[in-house]
Amino acid sequence: MRDPVAVLQDGGHRVYYASSSALDRFFRLPPSPGTRYLLTDCSLICLARTFDQLEYAGERHEDAIVSYEGRPYAFRCYDEDDPPSPRPFSVQELLYDPQRDVFLDPEGVYPDLRLASLVPRGGAQPLTRLAEAAKLVGRYHYRASAGELDLEGPFTRPSEAYQRDLLLGVLDGRQPRKGLGLLYESGFVESFWPELARMSVIPPVKDFHPEGDGWEHTLETFKHRKQADAVLSLALLLHDVGKPDAPATQERPYERHAELGADIAASFLRRLGFSQSLIQEVTFLIRYHMMPAALKKLPLFRCEKIMDSPLFPQLLELYRADLSASYTGPEGYYEACQVYRTYLKNKANPYRRSDGSKPRRQNRG
Repeated sequence: MRDPVAVLQDGGHRVYYASSSALDRFFRLPPSPGTRYLLTDCSLICLARTFDQLEYAGERHEDAIVSYEGRPYAFRCYDEDDPPSPRPFSVQELLYDPQRDVFLDPEGVYPDLRLASLVPRGGAQPLTRLAEAAKLVGRYHYRASAGELDLEGPFTRPSEAYQRDLLLGVLDGRQPRKGLGLLYESGFVESFWPELARMSVIPPVKDFHPEGDGWEHTLETFKHRKQADAVLSLALLLHDVGKPDAPATQERPYERHAELGADIAASFLRRLGFSQSLIQEVTFLIRYHMMPAALKKLPLFRCEKIMDSPLFPQLLELYRADLSASYTGPEGYYEACQVYRTYLKNKANPYRRSDGSKPRRQNRG
């Protein structure tokens, strides 16, 4: 299969980048690894004839979806007699023509692009308005509050696929804490993601987490994330989800919270329909997220298998963001990195064991 945009262009159809796909171009941001939003004059029947694996969008604000190289391409169809319904916010009406490399503004939304707040548009359902606002504020400079969005009454439960796409769309942004904060403020998190809402009962601790409760600490970690990798982002979101169920001991206030959190995270991610391979990677990071802090004290047999994992560099990134959000300084992260570098160096040296010691010479006499 070829790129869907090229396929439609070669068939004589107009295709424009829309919504966040156009906004990314306008604000000169790296393209999102998530959904690419397109507007086309190809009808839904035409799309079905063109693409064998076409999916119908259901709850989403699009007409159809096709996957190409792991990326969803979401289409909205239009013609002169039946224009598409307005998107929830004015800035989403900006278009980009990839053939001519120009922006199009058929709805006159240019003045809204630089505003600080989102401008509502059309009669979108409250859940759609909230979901789109959460993704927009998490990706761009815009702000929004639950009160401004006029969200009336309880939300109808969205499908697991809708929740998964929403979560990934928010985590994909440069400032996911803003989008997650909006979802929390609106009551969405408490209604549909109670595992996350329960983190707010974790109290701030002067010597460990003076930045706030467990939920506030989780949001703070995203300020220190360097890239919007899905596995790392989900691990950041869920790394302390086991603390509300963890027993307190004299030595540790949250005994085994990493192991408990890995199990809770696996259940949460399965419910939202994430792949088993992704779940395994995320839960690996959660289960061992406390290990880098103790790396320099642990005997090699306790941590060698973990350091051999290709996920260990991401585990160090999780530790760095977790540590940075706690205002305790980066020294522990640098020490863990040094231990890891030394281990890799020794392992690559044929004249050393993994612990750096020299192997005994065999007596050939």
